[in-house]
Amino acid sequence: MKYKRVLAQRITPVWYVVLAFFLLFALFPIYWMLVTSLKSFGEIYTITPSLWPKKFAWSNYVAIFRDYAFAPALLNSVKVSLIVSFLTVFVSVISAYAVCRLPIRGRKIIPNIFLVTYLIPSTVLFIPIFIFLSKIGLSDNLNGLLLVYPTMTIPYATWVMITFFRGLPIEMEEAAAIDGASRIQTLTKVVLPVSYPTIVSTLIFSFTICWSEYIYALVIINQKMQRTITVALSATIVADIIPWGPLMAGAFISTIPVLIFYLFASRYIISGLTVGSVKG
Repeated sequence: MKYKRVLAQRITPVWYVVLAFFLLFALFPIYWMLVTSLKSFGEIYTITPSLWPKKFAWSNYVAIFRDYAFAPALLNSVKVSLIVSFLTVFVSVISAYAVCRLPIRGRKIIPNIFLVTYLIPSTVLFIPIFIFLSKIGLSDNLNGLLLVYPTMTIPYATWVMITFFRGLPIEMEEAAAIDGASRIQTLTKVVLPVSYPTIVSTLIFSFTICWSEYIYALVIINQKMQRTITVALSATIVADIIPWGPLMAGAFISTIPVLIFYLFASRYIISGLTVGSVKG
């Protein structure tokens, strides 16, 4: 026992160094975006790159909003991502609970169907989807994205929720039923409180997928004021000389909503874990 304690004390500092290395490796691209966004055009294109700007060029942040219509794209992405992510959670929770608890025919293969549906690449589907949206009058419109994006997020989210619900002990639901709770009451008051970590993780996943999606947004949206951030950022490249300053400024701004959303949602993951650990 003493040998194991000494060995653990020796290994711990090594793990701290390894984790610090991977943390710096993961954060360096964000740092480089920030630094590049604060450099002038001439400093960006110097032969020897610098790790810190010699003079802060805030004009890049002004240019991305003034010259490239980035503000409407930012609002469009926030709108689409929030609507689709919350819709995804609502549909996936109900669908997964129904598959796990109701006597549905073929319930054993349904999770695999959801997973296979998610794995179909968007590069195969964007042409028929564009034709379909054109025929129903939803091309070149954010409503088209609101219709398409759930087809990417709901299958995977439902598959994750099915896996989670299958692992929940059914005894607590049976106890609620004995106390007179309906199926809806059991879901909302018994199952959902202990499902917060998975639900919030699914919400973050759905938001991130919609926020960073590019193929469908590029094909479906043509109007400048209807673009999402991914298309708006790619639209800054119109010549051989790439405007790295405004482009990195827009890319750095694009990371902030995702970071805020994750920080806000992470506390619900922790609270959900503690709810399931309380023994009444």
